[in-house]
Amino acid sequence: MATYSLANERLRALEDIEREIGAILQNAGTVILELSKEKTNERLLDRQAAAFTASVQHVEAELSAQIRYLTQLPSGITNSNSGKK
Repeated sequence: MATYSLANERLRALEDIEREIGAILQNAGTVILELSKEKTNERLLDRQAAAFTASVQHVEAELSAQIRYLTQLPSGITNSNSGKK
């Protein structure tokens, strides 16, 4: 049962990363929209740029942690759903 709990935790972490990537794209879209205006709101641009940078750094760190975890798994582990190695 602990294996399922760990797998569910890993899946939730990946779902969080996916949501964060959505937020990154939304921030980028907001910045592009604002830059297309004749008069831009500098404070909005600064906030969105800071949020974008923080989100990218967070996603990078989380994906790196996921990759590190996967590289530390023994190569002979079987997939409990398929029964295959």
